[in-house]
Amino acid sequence: MFYHDGGKLQYEVEVEEPDPAFAKMLQQAIGGVEGEMRVAM
Repeated sequence: MFYHDGGKLQYEVEVEEPDPAFAKMLQQAIGGVEGEMRVAM
């Protein structure tokens, strides 16, 4: 069902410092109250 290539990412990401506010918004958009409908619209 899923393909896993041993931890290689499609895009390399460098994070300078954590952003808790963005993390909360991202978590809400993906699996929050409105779930994926919010992202799709």
